[in-house]
Amino acid sequence: MPQLTHFLQGIVIGVANIIPGVSGGTLALVLGIYERLIAAIHAISARTVRAVAGLLRFNARGWREFLEEMSRIDAFFLIPLGLGAGAAIVALAKLMTYLLEKQHDPTYGFFFGLVLVSALVPYRLIRRKTLVCLLAALIAAGGVAGLSQSMSGEAKLAKAQAKYELRQEARANPNRAPATGSRGLAHFAFIFIAGALAISAMILPGISGSFILLLIGGYFEILKAIVSRDLLPLAVFALGCGIGLLLFTRFLNFLLARWHDVTMSFLLGLVLGSLWPIWPFQTSARVGGETLYLANRFPAAWGSGETLTLCAFLLGALIVAAFIWVEKRHAPAAGGAASGLRSG
Repeated sequence: MPQLTHFLQGIVIGVANIIPGVSGGTLALVLGIYERLIAAIHAISARTVRAVAGLLRFNARGWREFLEEMSRIDAFFLIPLGLGAGAAIVALAKLMTYLLEKQHDPTYGFFFGLVLVSALVPYRLIRRKTLVCLLAALIAAGGVAGLSQSMSGEAKLAKAQAKYELRQEARANPNRAPATGSRGLAHFAFIFIAGALAISAMILPGISGSFILLLIGGYFEILKAIVSRDLLPLAVFALGCGIGLLLFTRFLNFLLARWHDVTMSFLLGLVLGSLWPIWPFQTSARVGGETLYLANRFPAAWGSGETLTLCAFLLGALIVAAFIWVEKRHAPAAGGAASGLRSG
């Protein structure tokens, strides 16, 4: 049954998107559905909205136009794919929260291996590796690494301590009005933008949407909202995802059609630059019972924890290498995906 196959493919992509460092776009390439996915998303337009609204006429014509539009945008492929991805994200949110909080080094070691080998995907899509491409990659890599270092460990510690003290004060004075903006317009604007950025990254081969969330500081908040079923931030996040997906698909087609190799080189730089903030060994401090990670370090000694982290790194690298090997065997599908993007 095709819908069941698409649902299972969605689960695989959903698993990828919840892990900082794994790209849903890469997994879509591996599964041979990347071209179809981008084409289906690109087909969604105002015509689709009108067809859905036409159902409110409650007549045969409205239903017929709706079915024709669903066929045009390949909805019977998109819907089970989206349902599968959503189910995987909800099912794994609690597990990922536990691993990131309780098994930091091995978890990040696993992510590091995933990202390092995933860089091969955008690299292979660069047809002519020129000096301009090299500069684009270096600028992107430097930008990500620099952004991750824009706040010092001392500043992170001071910020976390201030937030903890505010929470303690709020608990001690429950009748006091909450601080302005703690869940105000600026907060939800951030969640909206985070959703738009994350979903945009999701559709790029080699770029992880959940890593973008981790980079800008929204990953844990969205995970906790999923676990606690906090519907308001999730609705704002979903709105950002929907709008970002429609807009960025068009923007991606524009960039790849005109500056394919430079754009892909920039994406490669983003992947390589992301290795700095997900380095598994970091200095840490405890604030209010929670662990805060401050700066990268090299292990002072080698023990069982470091060995486990190394094994997790190798496992992550081998998993992505296996996916790339499978994708390479289906090279025509991947190449078609690239050409489909450029022609859109």
